[in-house]
Amino acid sequence: MNNYNYLNEDWYKSLPTNQYSIRNMNTMNNGTQLVNPTEGYNRGNLFANLYDQYKNYRPETLRASNEQERLFLELSRNHFAAHELNLYLDLNPDDVSMIRLFNDYREKCDQLTKEYERKYGPLTVKSDVLNQAPFMWEKSPWPWEDRFNV
Repeated sequence: MNNYNYLNEDWYKSLPTNQYSIRNMNTMNNGTQLVNPTEGYNRGNLFANLYDQYKNYRPETLRASNEQERLFLELSRNHFAAHELNLYLDLNPDDVSMIRLFNDYREKCDQLTKEYERKYGPLTVKSDVLNQAPFMWEKSPWPWEDRFNV
């Protein structure tokens, strides 16, 4: 017998309901309100109804100072949005509208990653720009190099 068989499909209904509970997460549907990736990235939460501000905290608005930082920030925001939706889809695998939105963000991340790596070098060791000579992982400046004239 599988150790997990003791839970029936409605096990979460016995949990208390509040805005953070698994029970509430399972009842989300296509009416879920999302903030844009910029706001979600700044505050650390893409879901408008799940954000609970701590005291007087106001998230800082991140600003890029050059084209490389702008591109990386846009990539980071879209990656964050895709990751948030991936977590949502773990609990709501049949939400077709969220699957479409997840794939839109995922495709945008792929495009931005290719653009960034074409212009500024590899982000990971899985990068397509590493299959050429010279080996760009060693040749590309690291993010902290030349920034502060160290």
